[in-house]
Amino acid sequence: MIVAWTTGEKGLIRHEIAGSAIPAEAVWIDCIDITPDEERTLEALLHLDMPTRAEMQEIEASSRLYREGGAVYMTATMLIKTETEQPENTQVTFILSRQCLVTLRYAEPWSFRTFSARAPKCRADTAELVFICLLETTVERLADMLEIVSLELERIQQQIFRRKGPSHNLDLERVLYKIGHCGNISSKIRESLVDKNRLLHFAESASTEWCPEGRSRIRAVLHDITSLSDHASYTAGKIAFLLDATLGLINNNVNQQMKRMTMVMLAVLWPALVSGFFAMNVALPFPQSGAHWPFYLCLGLAFGPLVLGFAWWWRQQRRSKRH
Repeated sequence: MIVAWTTGEKGLIRHEIAGSAIPAEAVWIDCIDITPDEERTLEALLHLDMPTRAEMQEIEASSRLYREGGAVYMTATMLIKTETEQPENTQVTFILSRQCLVTLRYAEPWSFRTFSARAPKCRADTAELVFICLLETTVERLADMLEIVSLELERIQQQIFRRKGPSHNLDLERVLYKIGHCGNISSKIRESLVDKNRLLHFAESASTEWCPEGRSRIRAVLHDITSLSDHASYTAGKIAFLLDATLGLINNNVNQQMKRMTMVMLAVLWPALVSGFFAMNVALPFPQSGAHWPFYLCLGLAFGPLVLGFAWWWRQQRRSKRH
């Protein structure tokens, strides 16, 4: 599908293109999952060499950012499915010329959907300003996602380090999943910010015809990207800290379980040892003369240390709860 946007009194006007009827005054041509026939038609009408989908996925900077035939070609990595728990990457190519901006994409990033809704009230009347508005909306969405990750990490931190309340019922496996989910989103945000920073620097240097408003807005977006990159680095450090803390809690719980198992084994083995020792016809080292008290002495030797050990453990538990 091809959508052309022209300037109007209040903002941009949307035109869905059928065939080769592209308005000459279009400032933005949005190509969404176009067919090979539509691609050839656009190349003939706009005199541009449209990159293929395989070329858009190249990772070399020379293949993603270059100037050709008076137009600037810039391929950016955008995030899609940002409303879900598993955002994905997709490539979007911006072809910026003096007449119009051509965007080539095969998915629906949040920034394009949002800007398309804002465009009828947007004052962007040139291709450069439309390009900047799209990137501003993209950075805005990345900032929102980073804020959501920060809030989720704050909730996880409160759950992990809660000293009172139902912290002993905390599902550490679920916490590990949440931390991994936050780390995945944070890494994608950071990767996208680095990509946008490189793209904007190239766009600013590749074209010397930026209007004063466009150049100032580019620098403002670059400043926002720098601030968000610093915040993303802090978030990555916090994720590593919470991951270490969670793994430490898991190890501590395993040690506590092993300690309880050791206590249970001692409680079972000691009476068995005492009863087995005296059941093997081993005489007591003093005269018995048919009395019953040696039997109770054996019971005391078997279970007395267990009672004393339990009393000491219970006292330590009460003392720890007071502190």
